[in-house]
Amino acid sequence: NEGCERNAMAASAGTDAGKKLQQYWQSIRENNEQLPLRSAFKITSAIAPILPFMVILEAKEKDIVFRLVGTGIVTHQGVDVTGKHYSDFTTSERALRAVARIRACHENLCGFVSVHAEEYGRGLASEVEVTGLPLQSGGGDGQTMILAVIPTNRTLAKRRNEPLFLRPATYFEFIDLGAGVPDDATYIIKRIEQDDTRDTKGTS
Repeated sequence: NEGCERNAMAASAGTDAGKKLQQYWQSIRENNEQLPLRSAFKITSAIAPILPFMVILEAKEKDIVFRLVGTGIVTHQGVDVTGKHYSDFTTSERALRAVARIRACHENLCGFVSVHAEEYGRGLASEVEVTGLPLQSGGGDGQTMILAVIPTNRTLAKRRNEPLFLRPATYFEFIDLGAGVPDDATYIIKRIEQDDTRDTKGTS
């Protein structure tokens, strides 16, 4: 519909912060085939303006952990989600899809851009654009992503009891970083589900 088309055009154009993040990511990349290390991210003049809206997260087996959340995002949301899980604020199915997309980014050396809405407990909602790029975690057992999370507008929403609720993305697109992009991430979801089935059979 028309609303989704507007979101798609906005996401395809990308926010300035998303573009800056991608340019910086490319600048610290060792070569065209490797992901930059998380430790390679430094506070420089190139990245400093968007640090308040940056997030570092790590995908585990079927969920995501927010490892670092910028102060600008905390102020905007009214809650600090550092250390919390994605499934704390959305359904387990959506958390699984998010994990699959992060795995797809690591397996295909690509990034993503998405648009979705956030609802806050004080009765506000905000549309945000997210640009995500993969990083080598440097010894961690999960897969790390660096995000630029940029609010684009605020609206009124039905007041919720939860302090934060994440709606499904209204737009999602993989970013080609030079190695191509997958059609989607459904094959990874199926693989995770198959692994779950095998683990269950092995422990029954």
